[in-house]
Amino acid sequence: MATVTSRRHMLVVDDEPGMRQMLEGTFKDRGFAVTTASNGSKAIEVIKEQRFDVIITDLKMPERDGLAVLRSARASAFDSPVIIITAYGTIDTAVEAMRLGARDFIAKPFKLAEIELKVDKILGERPVREYEQRTPLTPTTGRQIVGYSKETKQLLKMIQKIGPSRSSVLITGPSGTGKELVARAIHDASPRKDLPFVALNCAALAPGVLESELFGHEKGAFTGALSQRQGRFERAHTGTLFLDEVGEIDPNIQTKLLRVLQEGEFERVGGNQTVRVDTRIIAATNRDLREAIQLGTFREDFYYRLNVFSLRVEPLRARPDDIPALIDHFLKKFSFELGKEVSAVEDDVMSFFMRYPWPGNVRELENVLERAVVLAEGATITREVIPPDMFFMQEELEPDANALPETASLVERTDHLESEMIAAALNRFHWNKTKAADHLGLKRTTLQYKIKKYGLK
Repeated sequence: MATVTSRRHMLVVDDEPGMRQMLEGTFKDRGFAVTTASNGSKAIEVIKEQRFDVIITDLKMPERDGLAVLRSARASAFDSPVIIITAYGTIDTAVEAMRLGARDFIAKPFKLAEIELKVDKILGERPVREYEQRTPLTPTTGRQIVGYSKETKQLLKMIQKIGPSRSSVLITGPSGTGKELVARAIHDASPRKDLPFVALNCAALAPGVLESELFGHEKGAFTGALSQRQGRFERAHTGTLFLDEVGEIDPNIQTKLLRVLQEGEFERVGGNQTVRVDTRIIAATNRDLREAIQLGTFREDFYYRLNVFSLRVEPLRARPDDIPALIDHFLKKFSFELGKEVSAVEDDVMSFFMRYPWPGNVRELENVLERAVVLAEGATITREVIPPDMFFMQEELEPDANALPETASLVERTDHLESEMIAAALNRFHWNKTKAADHLGLKRTTLQYKIKKYGLK
């Protein structure tokens, strides 16, 4: 059985042979596996069958244009990031491309270094290399996990202990806390570290699509299945498969996953040939799976098979000692990416950050600091570049933030504060759940779950 390597795969789409050859040569020299297509129609056929880490496509081409390629990439199960390049660099075209989900946009003529930087930014390769050179990795920072709190130190200690095992792991914690980073750290601490790490967001796909994505399908299995296709399990063979938001998986698919956990085998959709794999499963959820078991939406036997090892990633508000280290990390990251030198935060802003409850957790802090670095006019982050709504939310919450009795546990206090934050956001946006979820840094489905959990009305 073929295995998947960690080599980066790129698709270059351009009707100009010279441009295709230039980009192909440049990125092959950097170790990429590069596939090329001379028009949009050919690219769309390739996108249906193969995953690419990044797609670079010209906009104006015969037959199908770059926007058609972009739409196809976004509609595919792989959802590969797309960079649009064109000599027709109008604002309207750029806006349309970004609205459709393009990750970046560059107008001809451009320097190769410019597009290399854009690719590096999307893949996150250059910043990681830079940080590793400037800040040697330590047991308290890990590969990507940053922090000095006792909770983070304990988490990293557990990662080192369970990494060498082949057993499955269940990671729990709120959205935005970095559960995928924990999964990658476990993989990196295992003998499989140089083998595939394949991630899948289970909540992003309908049950029928998810089944095909996990197990693959045979030619003719359903309308549009024009050829046999490997699923994520086969691509993760000998490595690790990370199932994010595992609590959202349909019970029928849970049954098939249970068989893979127990027997290491399955059949592709529409097939009867048994496929055997050696794949370690790491799963993550922000839901209470024990409650889901009681509700009949999650299989108990599947839960215990997943939960051989359990790791909890605490919300950021429960580990404030990590905030200064995370701020330093993100300031370096975004300063490097944006070519700026922003290295400090004003004392009153730091004090506010330490008090703020961070409903969107580390993801929210990262977004706030990216915005701040973009807007900063000097080397220091000031109050003026922080979203005003954050101050409004803090002021609204402060009177009731300590409403629980002194005997309340950390979990009770955390849940109370989270429910207060969610209620404040819902009231702020007149119960528009989409706007409230966006403001809180949560997915809409997660917000709906928490509204039900806390009985908010």
